[in-house]
Amino acid sequence: MPFVKLVTNLPDHKLSEEFHLALSAKIAKELNKPEDVSLSQHVSITLECGRRLSRQRSFAPVCELHVASLALDTRDKTQPLARAMTDFLHQHTGIPSNRILMSFSSPLPHMVGLDGHVI
Repeated sequence: MPFVKLVTNLPDHKLSEEFHLALSAKIAKELNKPEDVSLSQHVSITLECGRRLSRQRSFAPVCELHVASLALDTRDKTQPLARAMTDFLHQHTGIPSNRILMSFSSPLPHMVGLDGHVI
């Protein structure tokens, strides 16, 4: 069920479909979620490229990763994810780690729907 959105000022051509799928696989692995669409758990990835983003009064490459997933509710769960995703994003985009921002949320099961039903 994880919902993931990556917003960046990098142009669309810098983030290929292969990157998109690699991001999905990495999130699935780090959250211990199956990535197989035939299973009840799904990873949903949205990439928003070419956005006007700034950080520290600079338009240098930057990104925001927003992750919403059930039970992502303690530092013990978010800290390893933050490290793994920072490393992944830096390696695949070249964005410096101090320009990779993240937000994590843990929606309640009744706030998430799929196939006409809440979880």
